[in-house]
Amino acid sequence: MNPRDLFERYAGAVAYIEVKTPRSDRSIGSAFHIGNGIFITARHVVDGNEILSICTTTSTRIPDPNGLIRVNGSEDKYSLISPSEGKIKSGPYYHPNPLIDVAALIVEGIEAPTLPLGGHLDDWIDDHEFILREVVVMGYPPIPFSKEPLLIAARAEINAVVDKYTGGHPHFIISAMSRGGFSGGPCVIEYDFVLGLVTESLTRDNSPSELGYMAVLTVEPIFECLKHNKIVPEMQKEGWNDFWDTE
Repeated sequence: MNPRDLFERYAGAVAYIEVKTPRSDRSIGSAFHIGNGIFITARHVVDGNEILSICTTTSTRIPDPNGLIRVNGSEDKYSLISPSEGKIKSGPYYHPNPLIDVAALIVEGIEAPTLPLGGHLDDWIDDHEFILREVVVMGYPPIPFSKEPLLIAARAEINAVVDKYTGGHPHFIISAMSRGGFSGGPCVIEYDFVLGLVTESLTRDNSPSELGYMAVLTVEPIFECLKHNKIVPEMQKEGWNDFWDTE
């Protein structure tokens, strides 16, 4: 699937999270919907911070036989999902390992498309299979002089798969510029599933994040977080034969 199609299909699934830090500073991160009102984000976006709001900003058309929208004279019908503000119903839920930068929130009040998580668990990743594959990353890096948060989408390619010497799960290095605010956003691969979660900029010597590499944490720790907290959405269980069953 080409990048524009991925954006049109899933932009409405990406929300911004506004938080207040213990120093009373305000900051914005990103999150994405994976079904049942569950939004995934990076742990460092919400951990220790007060969540002020979670909102989507982009309208999305979804196929609906009872919808009222037709596109370019097509017989297919669509419904329109409009931007909305949600309310945190429960969470944040964290990965059992506090060093893993994953969190989940259960949100009500936002109707959003569902992003499918990929099935590439750590032991199944063939590094060379992913190199130079095209991806789309979406999130809410701050735009100077903008009066409101804007969803930013970037086309990129996978440059490398990294196992950090500090341990943990594999990270994909992608060619998009790393910017604050993308943290917690999805990286969607051309095969039409979530490759992983934007977590950090890999830098050295305390350099600005823009000088580092955008790192995308793979999906296995997302599944682990959901299973640990017994909140795996039914849609994400499909095809796994109870592998992630939380009962």
